[in-house]
Amino acid sequence: MARTCELCGKHPRSGKTVSHAHNVNNRIFYPNLRTIRTVMNGAVKRIKICMKCLKASAKT
Repeated sequence: MARTCELCGKHPRSGKTVSHAHNVNNRIFYPNLRTIRTVMNGAVKRIKICMKCLKASAKT
């Protein structure tokens, strides 16, 4: 599925944009995805992961 983190499953969420005059419009919040190359099951694979997962994996 496009625009989905392959580690945690984070995907686009719907919400509202609210202006100062409280005009409300629909919008979509997209996760901050990055494509990285990683070794999975002995093969190099490109995966899309969110920055939260990328930062967590860098700490380990």
